[in-house]
Amino acid sequence: MNDGRKTVGVLYLAMNNVGDVAANAIATGEFEAAEAMLTAALATDPGDAMDLRVVLAQCLSKQLRFEEAIALWIRILETPDVPGGARLSATNGLAICAMQSGKPGIVRPYVDRMGFRTSPYPSDRCWRPRILGVAGYVEEAEAELRELLAECPGDPFITHMLGSTMMQRGDPAGQLHDLAYSSRAFFGPYYPHTPLLDRMWEGEPLEGRSLAIIPHGGYGDYFQFVRHVPQLRRLGVGRIVAVAHSRCHGLILSTGVDAVVDQDEAEEARSACDLWVTTFGLARAGGTSAAPYLRAPPSAGVDAILRSMRARAAGRPCIGLYWHSDMQGGEIKSIPLPPLAPVFARKDIHWVVLQRGFALREMRRAGVGLDATVMGEDMTFDESGALITGLDGVATICAWPFHLAGALGTRTWLLAGRVMDARHMNRERESVLYPGCATLVRQPSPGDWPGAIARLMAELDAFILARGLPVPPAPAPC
Repeated sequence: MNDGRKTVGVLYLAMNNVGDVAANAIATGEFEAAEAMLTAALATDPGDAMDLRVVLAQCLSKQLRFEEAIALWIRILETPDVPGGARLSATNGLAICAMQSGKPGIVRPYVDRMGFRTSPYPSDRCWRPRILGVAGYVEEAEAELRELLAECPGDPFITHMLGSTMMQRGDPAGQLHDLAYSSRAFFGPYYPHTPLLDRMWEGEPLEGRSLAIIPHGGYGDYFQFVRHVPQLRRLGVGRIVAVAHSRCHGLILSTGVDAVVDQDEAEEARSACDLWVTTFGLARAGGTSAAPYLRAPPSAGVDAILRSMRARAAGRPCIGLYWHSDMQGGEIKSIPLPPLAPVFARKDIHWVVLQRGFALREMRRAGVGLDATVMGEDMTFDESGALITGLDGVATICAWPFHLAGALGTRTWLLAGRVMDARHMNRERESVLYPGCATLVRQPSPGDWPGAIARLMAELDAFILARGLPVPPAPAPC
């Protein structure tokens, strides 16, 4: 994509029939189907081998088959005259897989070969420090971004990336820089078709004015940032209209907004209000609300599920579980199934599987979690909220269940890698987002998911002891 401001600032996608169909299948979580068609195409007609290998490596990464993906990413990068877009995708993909495999150092030679340092487009020039950050070289990434910002003062993309990297290192001063992501200066060049850009709220007085909240990001982002709605009231806003998917209208209404409308009414809401703000831009209001600040609407169907679940649990605590995200970038935070064996082996907990998509299919193929209660994939977020409210806790990666559980005030354990999303401020155990109800359970070292699971087991032991229930004995040493 080239909008006049960036050349290869988006990751490379194959532009051929098989590659396009496979990329669409990956985007909808059909990883197995994508792999099958790509493997067949490479075996029968390798004419577009570079394109197809890029998409196949992405597909393997999504399935958390990191060693296979690493071999393919390196093969791509070692190809003579590899195109710039493929080199970028392969280097970024290799950084993710290397970090997940506990070998971040293998990406360094390829980062140094990337180029883009002299590109006229700031978004391109940010790729090297971005990938360094993915591989855990956060201090080096921050230093490079500071140099770039000195060369391009005030550039909103570099400012945002610097803020995010500062937060990733644990520096709260980065939050102010990160707000550049929700500014007119950012949206103008990077979202050039945004309507009514002059009405985007950047902290102007709100007394008596109407404000539309426009979604930007995922559901978890929405659940996190609506904590600022009460502060908007304190700032005197006259009317708040939230645009949200119908699957979570009840949850969003519980924040005190005046109305919630469907996403296909976004432009009407934007036009009808004096100002509008993105999900992330709500942080400009400040005054964050402590959890719980969401309430799930009542659901007779969920009440019936909870009664059945409690009967099956027979007095054991019921804890939700979510470990894999099919979404873009989800592979960097998702947990492969094998390290979860100790989780499913615990008989003193009744697991409630919130997982959807590929990982749920993989779990069923592996024949694990047979005693668990598995939630239907068609459950809405309003219903999921009602369910989570009725659980004793939730163990999850950084995805929608973490933010929903935290916002509802449910006891939550965040399973996280050594490189976390910047919003967690690099804390080791305490959650800056949901203090009092959420605990971070991080890998002891890059790629060490078994170590993180061992820490979760200790957390659960303490949780069960505090409830006066017996803790199972530790397994005998081999």
